[in-house]
Amino acid sequence: MTSPKRLLALAALPIVFLAGCGNDDSKASKSSSGSSGASASSNASSPSSSSGLSAPATKGNLDDVKVDTKDAAKPTVSIPKDKLPFGTSSTKPKILTQGSGKTVGDNDIVKANFVMVNGTTGKTIGSTFGETVPSFNMSDNNNLPGIISTLKGQKAGTKLVVSLPPKDSFGAAGNVKIGVGANDNLVLYMEIKATDTPLKEAQGTTKDAPADMPKVSVPAGQGKQASITVAKGAKAPTSLKTATLIEGNGKKVASGDSVAVSYTGQIWGTSTIFDATAKHNDGGKPSVFVIGKGQVITGWDKALVGQKVGSRVLVVVPPSEGYGKDGNQQAGIKGTDTLVFVVDILAAN
Repeated sequence: MTSPKRLLALAALPIVFLAGCGNDDSKASKSSSGSSGASASSNASSPSSSSGLSAPATKGNLDDVKVDTKDAAKPTVSIPKDKLPFGTSSTKPKILTQGSGKTVGDNDIVKANFVMVNGTTGKTIGSTFGETVPSFNMSDNNNLPGIISTLKGQKAGTKLVVSLPPKDSFGAAGNVKIGVGANDNLVLYMEIKATDTPLKEAQGTTKDAPADMPKVSVPAGQGKQASITVAKGAKAPTSLKTATLIEGNGKKVASGDSVAVSYTGQIWGTSTIFDATAKHNDGGKPSVFVIGKGQVITGWDKALVGQKVGSRVLVVVPPSEGYGKDGNQQAGIKGTDTLVFVVDILAAN
């Protein structure tokens, strides 16, 4: 099943860093499958099958893991052949450089880069260096447990290596698509760039929307679904329309930023809510997307870049800026449908 947090986006955190698909049924995708199943990196080695260990290796020492950062844009990780298969009985990080920035919290979005290696084969599975991927969402229950526990409490600026036993990565099922067996340990090199704690809801200065825009009401609280009312008989606009309902006081969203958002999406002229943070089965936690880089529908890229964190933005998206002439069958969106979104921008980095 496709995770809702990956459906609105056209690309997402590479699958190698996710424990599996979620249980949600989001309806907001430009293509019904998105690209969340793509390989981690065009620079990554091809997936190599595991050696079929009968039991996980547990005697590994992180001092044997070599990280080469001569090319800072493309660091590599290697394990000597005589140390394979490599593994540890528990998740063990080794700090290479201690950062001095903000501490990663339970619900933060974390801008970080990773290189992942199969500890059994020594082969690189994937890398996010040089890729435009969303910041790591600490509250997303799709994440590998070992990555969550490793990042939590670290400071921005930290560089580390960590060993994840199967129980803290893909579990007994492994991940056949990327060549990780049930008993394969993972070794990761991480560079933590920044971490930000999302707001619970939009906050700032309330603004009046133009009279010809839909009326909006949003209950107080995290991840609440907006009520959107389009005037009876109102003709859908043929170009993108935006209105700032609450102007936040945070940083301006730049192209390439990851944004944590709470949103509601409705089809113009109907009461059909095709997607909303409140409908996801994670308690209304924010979704995280890269903005301004073609990884979400064009209307979002245009409407959200330049907005401030804390803002609530009303966006009316014509088909040409949304899902195009083909619409989105899974979401019940036709190629002629205009969409209305209410988006709370809760963090950006």
